[in-house]
Amino acid sequence: MASTESPRTGHGARAGRATRTEGPRTGHGARARLRGAWEAVRTSLAVRCLAVVVAYALAVMALFSGIGAVGEAMLDNAFPSMETVLEREAELARDDFAALQSPAFENCLVTVFDGRGARLYASNEKAARKVRSTDLPLINGYEENAFYEVFRERADDGSTRYRIMLCTYDEQSDYSKVVESWCVLDEGLQIVEGDLFSGRTALTQREFDFITGIYDAQMTVERLDYRTENGASRTLVLVAPMVSDTRYQQVLNDVSGISLLGAPIVVALTAVAAWALVRVARGAARPLDRAIDAYRRGDEEAAAGERVPTELMRTYGNFTDLMDELAASRRERQRIVADVSHDLKTPLTVIRGYAQAFAEGRVPPEKERAYLRAIAERSIAATELIDTLVSYAKMEHPEYEPALVRADVSELVRAVARRAEPSVEQAGCSLEVDAAPGALAEVDRELFERVLLNLVDNAWSHNAAGTRIRVSCAPAGEGGAVQVRVADTGAGFAPEIAAHAFEPFVTSNAARSSDGGTGLGLSIARRAVELMGGSIRLEEPCAPWGAVVTVELPAAGPGDAGEPRRPR
Repeated sequence: MASTESPRTGHGARAGRATRTEGPRTGHGARARLRGAWEAVRTSLAVRCLAVVVAYALAVMALFSGIGAVGEAMLDNAFPSMETVLEREAELARDDFAALQSPAFENCLVTVFDGRGARLYASNEKAARKVRSTDLPLINGYEENAFYEVFRERADDGSTRYRIMLCTYDEQSDYSKVVESWCVLDEGLQIVEGDLFSGRTALTQREFDFITGIYDAQMTVERLDYRTENGASRTLVLVAPMVSDTRYQQVLNDVSGISLLGAPIVVALTAVAAWALVRVARGAARPLDRAIDAYRRGDEEAAAGERVPTELMRTYGNFTDLMDELAASRRERQRIVADVSHDLKTPLTVIRGYAQAFAEGRVPPEKERAYLRAIAERSIAATELIDTLVSYAKMEHPEYEPALVRADVSELVRAVARRAEPSVEQAGCSLEVDAAPGALAEVDRELFERVLLNLVDNAWSHNAAGTRIRVSCAPAGEGGAVQVRVADTGAGFAPEIAAHAFEPFVTSNAARSSDGGTGLGLSIARRAVELMGGSIRLEEPCAPWGAVVTVELPAAGPGDAGEPRRPR
């Protein structure tokens, strides 16, 4: 019963290992490699996770950047200054006063006058009513050369005096301060001495506040002189909230409150990122789950078409390879059951037919002995088949362990030859033994005898009378293995059978004249040799030999023969 099934390439092999074909290096090949690299990156689990982490980091950065921008805007709006006005210098040069209507000046009074003192813009009615063009000379200018300085002094009689000085910077002497004019005011703001404000005897409280840069108890006042794009003179007066420790701390508390709002948002973003990573991980495992379902349904082609993340390609390939091996094993078991059923059916059918003939009294007296002989022979054949199957199943069990001992293989070869010689001679064949002493190896005696008997029986039972059988044993050489060869001058193995000779139930009636072999002899021999840590193979025969089978067993070091060893 020859097996024509060829080794099967698993879907996992297609999924996990690409087949490279040699050919000319062209632009198409480069583009294909680029597409392959891009596909590997696109399906990479690490890239997906990195994208989630980067998106999370960018979201957190954007959140804190936004909170910082809001806090900075709150500080600017709480304490606007002339620098805030100068940020809109280009718009002011075009008399575009809409730029002054931003939230930054919400708590300010802004007024703009032309060169003749006419009001061009007021931020609200209060600004138009409170700031007049006549106040401009009393308001300190922003970065101007002339400015007022006010000092509080104590008079000889203990009263409070205010010294006001109009100062400039001398550009010729390293910008040193020069007092151009001055005056002294008493507590009632009466001018008691000095030439500043000549012609006047007193200042109003409002004028005094403007000189000191204070609009009222909570606001400051400052003036900016500038020119438009066409050269027209403009004067801007900014009345802004005064910077105080209490107000500054209040604004900082408000900014801190907004910053605290970022904490739950960060927690929410972290939860979203974790959820996204879990989805990515589940998506990566989904092809494996689908492959499992596909193999469970028997739809292996569906499993082969799955897109697998680059990092899991090896795992996916190993899984599909394992599934293919299990499927092949399942098919092999089905084939073995079918072959055993076939091989048992023939002798049992004969036994049943002859037994039924005896039971019904239909056997002629002169044929009774022949019928009984046929029943006995078929019974022996069925028993041998069952015994062989038991041995095969026992050695295939994963918990089976051989009892290895250090032994001289040449002695075992001669002992087996003596047991096999009567059967060989009865078949009309001859047996030769060439076993040099000293071939030490670690073997299981029972398994070794079964291997050698199977090989010898295979040689005489599948060949014609007159076949020479030669068993040789050579001590370990440079390879470190004891070699046992069984050669015969028979027909040999057909090429299509040789590739599967050690598979179960492989026989060839065309190549060897069979009398009903089970096809398990070489399979049992191969398994037994593997259990002893060795190997078995078919050699390329040369005349006069038609078939040569070589068994290699690991050599053992010097020691006491028969010493038990642990299986390796």
